[in-house]
Formats: sequence, structure tokens, C-alpha cells
Amino acid sequence: MSDPLAFLDLSIPMARRVAEHDWASTSLGPIETWPPVLKITVSLTLRSGFAKCLCWGPEHIAIYNDAFVPTLGDKGDCLGMPFSLIWQEAWDTVGPIAAKAMAGEATFVKDFPMRVRRDANGLAEAFFTFSYSPVVDENGVVRGIMDTVIETTDRVRFERRAAISNRELVHRAKNSYALVTAIIRQIARQASSVEEYRDKLVHRITDMGHAQDVLSLRNSGEAMVADVVERMRERIDGKADRIALSGPDVALTDEETFALTLALFELATNSAKYGALSTGTGQVSIDWSLSEPRPNATFMFRWKEQGGPPVAPPQRRGFGSFLVKQLLAAEFGGEVTVEYPEEGVVCHLTCQRNVATTT
Repeated sequence: MSDPLAFLDLSIPMARRVAEHDWASTSLGPIETWPPVLKITVSLTLRSGFAKCLCWGPEHIAIYNDAFVPTLGDKGDCLGMPFSLIWQEAWDTVGPIAAKAMAGEATFVKDFPMRVRRDANGLAEAFFTFSYSPVVDENGVVRGIMDTVIETTDRVRFERRAAISNRELVHRAKNSYALVTAIIRQIARQASSVEEYRDKLVHRITDMGHAQDVLSLRNSGEAMVADVVERMRERIDGKADRIALSGPDVALTDEETFALTLALFELATNSAKYGALSTGTGQVSIDWSLSEPRPNATFMFRWKEQGGPPVAPPQRRGFGSFLVKQLLAAEFGGEVTVEYPEEGVVCHLTCQRNVATTT
């Protein structure tokens, strides 16, 4: 008498599970009664290195290989269950595709989006490239479906992030070109010599490079206010201990990060030349806050100098004033004031902020 399990390679883990499963409790019946076409197709499925699931009969009873198991997430042991029950949360979407295969029409779908239940957190978006192919017997009658699948969720998400990053990079580059053009024009109007023009232009371009560093060297997807302030402190050689800072974690967009970095570099440079940091005793305090209630909170940022030489308003407004006031206000969508009391410069930024941009 022939061995009813001869079609199974029992060195394969899933083949052993198929051999041990109680198929009599399903519509397929005992494994000894399976028709040759079912045995042959099961053998092909289990021996494949590609993720495959055979769905047999009107109930789409599932027999899958080891490569298919990761696709199930934490659904558990689904061997012998109806495919419609395994993927019940997505059956409205994939059920019609399965019906086409049972009608004899194969389907290939690339990066197909589905809302599936992979863990206890509920439904999540996932992407699959798969083919549903009809499986026919020796008489040409469709007996089941072969699902050959690969999950592409990670690649699709990566490509989406890359596309967003590319758009942001192009946008940032355009903004940088516009800012460089404004810098060149402003310095050209004010410089009294070629040397002065050269030095100021190099200084501004260098500041822009440092501002880009803050964006490229951040550890997370968004820069924090503290990251920007710390970067400025690092740039003030030997004076960082005289710059105090305090405030909660507040995430910044790329545009806000760039504008705040340039503004702080300008304030710090002026302070080191003429203000509190130009002496051995002057101090700078930087603080920021985020008010309640949320989500529409008020964000406030303040730069305050004290202990330096007496301060007077500047005689003319240069490009530095544009950076601190207009660019900062525009990118944050708020108001910026710069005051010049005798005891030290005070710069104050106020804007409304959605809680979704804060952590």
C-alpha cells in the first residue's frame, strides 16, 4: 500500500504541520482522500522559497508554506482556515480578486494597499505585490487559487519618504537661492569696498552652511528648539557658559529650523561684537515656552542680553535685521520684536502653534 504522505517532504517544517493537521475536520477531508492535483499543488507550494498560499475549494481552505508565515503577522496558526476568515478585515478588497481567479482569470497586482490586522494595535496600512492564479485539475476545472505574494510595505514607505525628502530638498534649495540673492543685493548696497563686500558675503554664506548643518546632523526626523540653540552655543567660542537656556521640547519644521538658526547666529555675532558677549561679564538668557490649552498653543521665544555695554538702537537696518525680524516672523507665521533698552538687546518671537508639531 502506497504512503499517503509520500508527496510531502517532511524535512520542511510546514510539511510536517500539514501531515499532522486534522484535515478531516475541514471540507478537504482526510489527507488520504485528497485528489492527485491537490497533493501535487500542495507539494509545489511547500517546496517553494517564495511566499505562497494555496486556497482550495469553494471555502478557500488555506495551505501555505513557511515563507508565507511572516505575511500573517500575529494572526497565529491559520493552517486549514478559510482564506476569507484569515483576511476578513480585507476581504471586501481582495475577495473580488479571489472570485476572478476562481472564475479562471489570473490577476497580478503591484504594491496593492490594504488595511490589515497585524497585531493588537488594530488595522494598519500595508502593501503587497501578489498574484492570484487559478489552479485547475486534469479536466480543466478550477479547484482553487494560488496566492503568490511578497509584502512591499517597507519599500513603499521608504519610497514615499524619499519622494517627500526630495521635494523638501528642492524647496529648500530654491529658498536658499532666493536668500543668497537677497544677501548679495543687500551687501552690495551697503558695502563701502570690495573687501567689505567679500568679508560680509563669506560670513553670511558660512552662516547658511551652519544652518544647513543643523538640518543634516539632527538625530530625529525633526529638529528641536534646543538643538538649534545648542548649535549656536557651540559656535560662540569660549562664551557658551554665559548663554543660559530653558524651555520644553518643541519640534521645528525645516523652514523654522533654518530661519531660527540664522537669526540666532546673527544675534550671537552682534552680541559678541557690540553687546553682552563682548565683555567678560555679560550674560544672555534664551527661554521659550508653549502655552495651554492645546492644540492651538502659543509659542514664545525670547533672547535677552544683560551686563554688557549700554545699548542704543542701530543707525541703519541691514540684512541682519531682515534675518532676525522678517525671515523669522515669516517662517514661524508670527510676530518678532527687537528692542534696545540700555541694559541689553531683547528679541521676542510669538506665534500660534498646532500641538501636532510639538513633542
